[in-house]
Amino acid sequence: MKHSIKQLIMLALALSGAFTAAAQAVTEAPANLPLFDESGRQLIPGGYVSLENIPFTADDYRRMVRMGANFQVIRMPIGMIGAWPGKEPDEKALAHFDELVRLGKAAGLRTIFKLVFYGVRPFGDEQWDMVWNNTDDTQEKIIAGWTGIWNRYKNEPSVFGYDLLNEPAHGLSKDYERIQNEQMLPLLRRMTDAMHKISPEKWALYQPLLRKPEDQKTKHRDPVVPMTEPFGRERIIYAPHLYQMDMAVIPTMLDNLQRQAALSKAPLLLGEWGSPTLATTDGNPAEEARFTKVYEFTVNAMDHRDIPGIKAWFSSKPPPIAPQDSKKWQTWAIFSDDSPVGQVERKYITDVIVRPRPLVVSGRVEHFSTDFATRTFEMTLKTDPTLGATEIFMPAERHYPKGFQVEVGPGLTLAQAGKAATLRTVRAVDATDREQAGLIRWDDATQHLIIDKWAGAARRLTVKISLSVP
Repeated sequence: MKHSIKQLIMLALALSGAFTAAAQAVTEAPANLPLFDESGRQLIPGGYVSLENIPFTADDYRRMVRMGANFQVIRMPIGMIGAWPGKEPDEKALAHFDELVRLGKAAGLRTIFKLVFYGVRPFGDEQWDMVWNNTDDTQEKIIAGWTGIWNRYKNEPSVFGYDLLNEPAHGLSKDYERIQNEQMLPLLRRMTDAMHKISPEKWALYQPLLRKPEDQKTKHRDPVVPMTEPFGRERIIYAPHLYQMDMAVIPTMLDNLQRQAALSKAPLLLGEWGSPTLATTDGNPAEEARFTKVYEFTVNAMDHRDIPGIKAWFSSKPPPIAPQDSKKWQTWAIFSDDSPVGQVERKYITDVIVRPRPLVVSGRVEHFSTDFATRTFEMTLKTDPTLGATEIFMPAERHYPKGFQVEVGPGLTLAQAGKAATLRTVRAVDATDREQAGLIRWDDATQHLIIDKWAGAARRLTVKISLSVP
């Protein structure tokens, strides 16, 4: 069969388009798997890391809630729980953990415990080598320490899960892929199995192996070793950390992490995110503006992908990662004063973190985002009227002191003026909109917009929150 030049060109373009589409299908990151609460509502975790040595109070937890938290992650050093050879559980520390869980629960927070390898000195490559090679039964000791915690909280529903090994490092060998696949993953599977025998309903969080800075071959190479092998367990969450100031690479890094989570059919949760403040940041307008810009870009990249995250730390200045008198210190603390927990916010960071976002949704979130310039929040979702309340964190006191308006679908608009306890119906087109208006309320104490139920049948709609119209 003969073809004209025009036909050949069209065929070539069609094939090119097909190859392009195929390439996009291969490279496009899969959607993040959602988490659901015990009622079947979609749960979007967010909150802060609670340091183990801070005397938190109920007021501190109320502040966490008013800063958008529905989760806390408690750091748990290996020595405190007897998870290292020669160490036994510290009963005073365990009682402190009990108190943090109690305070969090009273404030409406869920808790994740994270095992950190601090408090044992020295701790470096040789000690990580002990972990991977099970020297002196180190793995058994770690599992025994965790077992005490799993049994302690097995009947506490507010304890959501356990981050099994924080920021694991390679040890004496630098064969990262072998360590991750042949030594770290088998240990994590053992730990997950042991935890699920005690608490089958709780979640096991796992992190990838970290590369040392000198082993990152190029400037922007991911600092974690990509997960290339399925975890092979259920009720698991992939919980890597993201500390990155280069906006050009953040989307690619998130896409890669989504693929790695999907490999194990695990939801992705950034166990920590947000680059640390440096000694040269506070009080430097240009640097503070740079941090704000990067943080805004990061949270929108996360929110657009429906990737939740935990911010380190809900604390004040100590401990920076360098001597206090050094000009090279860095810290993840979101407060800058010297009080134990902290009161003076690094607002160039916190005004970004403390943004509108869904907390729990009766239905399925498709997308949400915040336009920081206009202070406009939008969330598109598919509703499920059978599941109960939807809650959206709405930092009105911080970002909308004169009030805000809420648009629910195309036919309903509500408004809140200043510190008013009630919402006023501005527009309700039909009976469903009028019914819906009566099911939406404002909780000023928590800064939560609560939709007690979705009116009418299940549907796809957009919720928009913006500054009040004058």
